[in-house]
Amino acid sequence: MNFHTAPHLAHLSTPKNWRGGEQQIAYLATQIDKNQKDNQINKQTILTPKSSSLSNFITNYNQKNTNSFLKVESLKGKSKFGQARFLANFCKKNKINIIHLHDAHAHTVAILSVVFFQNKVQLILSRRVDFPVKNNFLSKYKYNHSSIKKIICVSNKIKEITAPSIKDKSKLITVHSGIDLNKFENTDQKTSTLKQEYQLEKDTILIGNVAAIAPHKDYITFLETAKLLIPKLENDNKKVCFFLIGKEDGSQNEVENWFGQNEKIRKYFILTGFRNDIPIILKELDVFLFTSQTEGLGTSILDAFASKVVVVATAAGGIPESVIDNKTGLLSKIKDSISLAQNVEKVLKNEELRGKLIRNASLHLQNFTKENTAKKTLEIYKSVLNSSK
Repeated sequence: MNFHTAPHLAHLSTPKNWRGGEQQIAYLATQIDKNQKDNQINKQTILTPKSSSLSNFITNYNQKNTNSFLKVESLKGKSKFGQARFLANFCKKNKINIIHLHDAHAHTVAILSVVFFQNKVQLILSRRVDFPVKNNFLSKYKYNHSSIKKIICVSNKIKEITAPSIKDKSKLITVHSGIDLNKFENTDQKTSTLKQEYQLEKDTILIGNVAAIAPHKDYITFLETAKLLIPKLENDNKKVCFFLIGKEDGSQNEVENWFGQNEKIRKYFILTGFRNDIPIILKELDVFLFTSQTEGLGTSILDAFASKVVVVATAAGGIPESVIDNKTGLLSKIKDSISLAQNVEKVLKNEELRGKLIRNASLHLQNFTKENTAKKTLEIYKSVLNSSK
């Protein structure tokens, strides 16, 4: 298919930082690009703020892949209306067929470009958050606008939560997020990076989480769970250390206040900040403890599966679609630190249970690969294109 006549897809992403959503865009766009010969779409442009983390990622990708048909352009405009005007002009000039909207701000800008600047492009929206659409006119107008052809939900739970606000339910479709399994090769070969770096004894039990230190991750429940576990493990003559792995993102003061009130056990916790060696250090954990109170799917859990680390988590949002209770991990109610602590004890004491959960999780993980995500999303693009002919 000739590059100049192929359908042209644009991805609109407005955050400047790098989180799970940006990682999924990167997986999706690069996976489609690498398989361009088999696709109906092989021309893609990512619109994102200048020097954003996603922009830098795509720039580096193109430097390493000289045959890439993936481009990145700076989203211009100082206001939503300014960005909407830019978007309409960009789509007209570049003959964009579809825009995939990856965040709430992108959704608003795209609708403004359609309503006020006569942008005729078809829109596909990704929904990653597990709370309902706001019950006001503008929100319902945005979600039910005729230019929105499909709403891709990252879990069945998100689809369920979003559905009451959508008039045409056929627009809703679930495509689970996926991860790059190649990053987690040789997961049977554990390292001692964390223990060496933080001078921990070899027999120390490591319990941790990998996520931004953000309010919806509910790190206070993580800390309260740890507080319950520490005396029990010490009574069994077990050494333990709890790792919070991720950059500060809004909850650091709350966490520090908790430490201030629990100074006697502060020594059991290590906050590493952001790390770029997750595939190496994750496999060192004995338990992955995930305590979110809201979650679209929780791709960090998938990383733990790939690292063959047993998962104990809350049943928030789409988490039960990956963590099937007593099959691929153990689940507790949101904020239930007592149950979470009991589940951690179970997997630490019961080697047979731990092995079963890890084996089942490894099998279940095959449903959550970046290849599957790209394939299913590409099918949606094609269906929207074909329906417009």
